[in-house]
Amino acid sequence: MLPELLMMVVLSLEPNPVAAALARFEQLDAYQLTLRSQGDSGEEVIRYSYRRPGFIRMDLIMPYRGAVLIYSPETRRVQLWPFGSPGNRPSVSLSPLNRMVRSARGHRVDQSDVGTLLRNIQRLQEQGTLQQLGEVSLQGRRALQLVVEGAPDQRVGEVARYELWLDSETLFPLQVISRDDQGTRLEVVRFEDIDLDPELPADHFSP
Repeated sequence: MLPELLMMVVLSLEPNPVAAALARFEQLDAYQLTLRSQGDSGEEVIRYSYRRPGFIRMDLIMPYRGAVLIYSPETRRVQLWPFGSPGNRPSVSLSPLNRMVRSARGHRVDQSDVGTLLRNIQRLQEQGTLQQLGEVSLQGRRALQLVVEGAPDQRVGEVARYELWLDSETLFPLQVISRDDQGTRLEVVRFEDIDLDPELPADHFSP
């Protein structure tokens, strides 16, 4: 019985789950979720929306509740409504490089989507190692747990190691932990209330 169970586990694992997850992402037209990020600068909670080819909307819940950011790949600018109510109040147009619209860890709005995350993990994997730790339960879902570690002296920004949990059915990320080359945890990001290819309002990214 045990050998049969082990064989079932092996067969359920993707040969390259990061590449498979990125391929699945490329097939999506849009997604929406709640993003929870915890690091040494505190916690951030954002209602996050994405539509191809790179429109991004962030409705901030914590720490700046009510603020709204919208990035357009057409203008390559971020529109900021510090007090919410897009369309009813004037916005501020900023570069994605502006510190006002970067996260506590310096992440850029225009590089905040799941595709960018998976490509960063893939970059680390290319010269590093990938471990598949099997399936676990996370957020009430079955998730494939992975560890991707770069080669010595290889990093993506500060990150030398990613711990990643992918939904076993959709391969969409559920959680990622990033660590530096000393093993110190940099950030924990959880993706909750995930809706793939939702019907978003026509003016969602252009209020």
